[in-house]
Amino acid sequence: MSTASVIVFIVVLLGVLVSYAFVQQTVQTKREQRLRLVTALKSRSRTFKFMLNGFPDGFLSKELKLLVQRSLADVSEQLSRLEPKDPQYLQDLQLMNTQMIETQRQAARSQPPILENPQQIKDVRAALEELNKYIYKLEAKQTLPRNQATTMKNQVRSLALQVSVDGHCLNGKQARQAGKVKLAAHYYNLAASLIKRESKSEALKPRLVTIQQTLEALNKRLQEEQDMSPLSDKEQAEAENMEDEWDKFSTDKEDIWKKKNVYD
Repeated sequence: MSTASVIVFIVVLLGVLVSYAFVQQTVQTKREQRLRLVTALKSRSRTFKFMLNGFPDGFLSKELKLLVQRSLADVSEQLSRLEPKDPQYLQDLQLMNTQMIETQRQAARSQPPILENPQQIKDVRAALEELNKYIYKLEAKQTLPRNQATTMKNQVRSLALQVSVDGHCLNGKQARQAGKVKLAAHYYNLAASLIKRESKSEALKPRLVTIQQTLEALNKRLQEEQDMSPLSDKEQAEAENMEDEWDKFSTDKEDIWKKKNVYD
């Protein structure tokens, strides 16, 4: 073999090796990108399922419920294409399509149900926070029209207000049952003040009347007992913590919701 042939052979061999290395690197990069995408989609799927399971029947408006169902359907469809061997994604997609049809047929709900369980209040509050973040993300990406996003954010804020009122009333009820009349009156006062300060609709007005009637009974009992002792530090801290939960939804500063999360 001549020197020229050897050189040509080496050049060709190097070219093949470089091409192979390039192809391998490209395949590896695509594999990593696919893995990251699947991981992100699975995380979104878990979050959307958490939202749907975190709300009791009739709690979300039709628009909000359809938004979450449609988002989970989209994620499930993408996952079914990326991992066709896993039947769960196709099942989730079919389930969401069925549920969306049922949701479309439902009449508009008049008023969300009152939450009377501490764990349920905790779960609903967390689910509302995730839903609020998601709406802000869709609006920022212009996936959701601004007017529609504004309507949905107002709906979430109204629901968050009710959850805070439910929490105060539940704490008041528990304190009343435990014989802590002053603490019970304090919680019901918080609930009434929150409705008066934040509610811009008539929806919570009947609730306010009921709360005020309860307060009248509690105040009458306090006068009879002449219990003028202030709240303990622990009781005051618990009440302030409930106020902090509402503050998460009572601001219009969008920067709160522009942090990185599973929707990016």
